[in-house]
Amino acid sequence: MHHKIDVIDEQRYDIAAKVAKNEKEIENLSQKIFALKEKLQRPILKRVKISADAVLRALLGSRRKESFDFKVNLKTVKKEEEKKEELTDWRQATQTHKGQVSAPTTTAMSKYKLFLLRHGEGAWNKENRFCSWVDQKLSEAGVREAQECGQLLKEQGYKFDKVFTSLLSRSVQTAWLVTEAMGQEWVPVIKSWRLNERHYGALIGLNRAEMAMKHGEEQVKVWRRSYDVAPPPIDEAHPYFFEIYNDRRYSTCDVPKEDLPRAESLKEVLDRLLPYWQDVIVPEIKAGHTVLISAHGNSCRALLKHLEGISDADIAGVTLPTGIPVLLELDGNLRPVKPRQLLGDQAKIQAAIKKVEDQGKALPNSK
Repeated sequence: MHHKIDVIDEQRYDIAAKVAKNEKEIENLSQKIFALKEKLQRPILKRVKISADAVLRALLGSRRKESFDFKVNLKTVKKEEEKKEELTDWRQATQTHKGQVSAPTTTAMSKYKLFLLRHGEGAWNKENRFCSWVDQKLSEAGVREAQECGQLLKEQGYKFDKVFTSLLSRSVQTAWLVTEAMGQEWVPVIKSWRLNERHYGALIGLNRAEMAMKHGEEQVKVWRRSYDVAPPPIDEAHPYFFEIYNDRRYSTCDVPKEDLPRAESLKEVLDRLLPYWQDVIVPEIKAGHTVLISAHGNSCRALLKHLEGISDADIAGVTLPTGIPVLLELDGNLRPVKPRQLLGDQAKIQAAIKKVEDQGKALPNSK
């Protein structure tokens, strides 16, 4: 037993000696490698300035006589890229009329279609009065507008999956007439006060032209078209106050009656519309459904401002005539890929836009 132990100890000693020898050899080799690196170190090169022309001449040979100016070429490329971006950004397109933009120039892909529709002419539209939240039916002309709109959409092959309206009869009636003309009466219609017309407060029931005579056309334009200026609020002394706030339809709202607006700017219209847009309408669109929003001039303008990124100042120049469908083609993020399209006879549309804009002007015989 003792002999075996001695043999094993000797073997361990020999192994330890070999390890020590190998470590010494490794250390020597490391020193030699370091020394070689020192000898083979690359010399420091002197920086020499040389033009792009000289580099190209050296590469291409003396037969290449043309002069190259990289800076000029880069500027040219940059300008061409900027010009390309201008052409593909439809928001920079020249406006042919307020609220109407020129033909699309972008090549982005459309994923969804959304239709906006200001209701057909109402009785108070015809009388040039601020209608707002007072419930009015369509005029005879408004009925025809809605029916013609439906016929146009049918001829162009559009089909709706959902229709959204306000709680006001002229909005709902328009949706009914449009879907009837399209043979799509079965399409679900969902109503919400959040798509109501802008609340014009104390101006409700007043004639726009007479108000222009009294307060000036500019003031009436501010009340009608500005983004963040609200008219004076309605109060209980107003002849239409109780007709509005005692109406049973407003007991169906998602806010108490006392929290409903008494007057609104366009900004406030957008503020109360956006939650409904995001929570109710957007999921329908992203589910692949084609949606029609049959609403009002200002609720549609507010939504256009949001979708198209229209500035606070420029939104005053966006006019939507009654009964004219507006087609928006949207990408996956619900951003327009081309200008909005007002569908129908363009000459009639321009005449209808001018008619709306003239509503806030003083009567000719009053000047």
